Amino acid sequence: MKTAAVLIPELHHPPVIDDVVFTGPGDNEVAIDIKASGLCHTDISWIDNARETPCILGHEGAGIISAVGKNVRHLQEGDHVAINWRVHCGQCQHCRSGRGAWCENALDTEEPRVFWQDAPIHTILSAGTFCKRCIVPAGGAVPIRKDMPFDKAALLGCGVATGIGAALYTAQIHPGDDVVIIGAGGVGMNIIQGARLQGAGTIIIIDLHEEKLTQAKKFGATDVICASTCNTVDAVLACTNGRGAEHVFDVTGLPSIMENALQMLGRGGQLTCVGVPNRGDTMTFEPRKLISMQQTICGCTYGDIHPGHDLQTFAQWYMQGRIELDSLVTKTINLEELLPEFTRKTAPHEFRTVVTFE
Repeated sequence: MKTAAVLIPELHHPPVIDDVVFTGPGDNEVAIDIKASGLCHTDISWIDNARETPCILGHEGAGIISAVGKNVRHLQEGDHVAINWRVHCGQCQHCRSGRGAWCENALDTEEPRVFWQDAPIHTILSAGTFCKRCIVPAGGAVPIRKDMPFDKAALLGCGVATGIGAALYTAQIHPGDDVVIIGAGGVGMNIIQGARLQGAGTIIIIDLHEEKLTQAKKFGATDVICASTCNTVDAVLACTNGRGAEHVFDVTGLPSIMENALQMLGRGGQLTCVGVPNRGDTMTFEPRKLISMQQTICGCTYGDIHPGHDLQTFAQWYMQGRIELDSLVTKTINLEELLPEFTRKTAPHEFRTVVTFE
């Protein structure tokens, strides 16, 4: 099959649209006709941080199974699926001990399945959803209910999973905990939702834009702080009766913001770093204070979710009205309109741009 894809030919090269060619899936793989794919910050940062090139971009997607390998039993043609871009190997020490979120050998296809200019081409995070087709290990396709709209289902496998998972699994928020989220983008809004689902006490959102702070209240924020008008540390302490928060989440990926976030923590508090910094970035902190205040700095990838179970659960929660996704999709485009989005400055009211292939 030949079809158009958005790809980067080499590191630091702007994305282009060109035809790629697919073979069929291997014995333990599936082919998916992609119906929708969200544009995530990771796709944009891959231009300068890609592990391998050339590479097809896009990893937050949903579609319909079009072919299954002969060893695949839990999926069949016609199934609606969300993309899981981190397929646990099941064999490493972490997987065998029940901690698959820390898998050391996430799976890719057994052989290259997509080619560009007569040579194999990589796919970002073993997905490559900015294309009408992708081929993934069978665990990379998680079946979801067929009545869920694809443009919302596409968000499940990254923005929703990372945000809600960060609250539920990485931080393990307890009922009544005070929570701070720095960055009111798509992931930040889902951390708010995760904190709400966990019964957090005060849920504080910090951002530079009043428009996003207003939206944050619809997702469950109890307090909002505009970073352009006040000292954010003082504002957080005021919201928490001077104690500081049990949990602070950084979604910006900026070391200076992470360092500031540490000052917002109370005794026993945890800073969960969700936003992705540039490679080589560093941050500083006072280890004596960290020890005496019994605090923790924790990294978070993919919300430490259990993809095969959680993506289905998140789909159910959306259809039951327990989580809000509709207002996260603020722009819908086709593939040919995607290239300018990599350099366009996002408006304050925007969260996710979604490419549809309907």
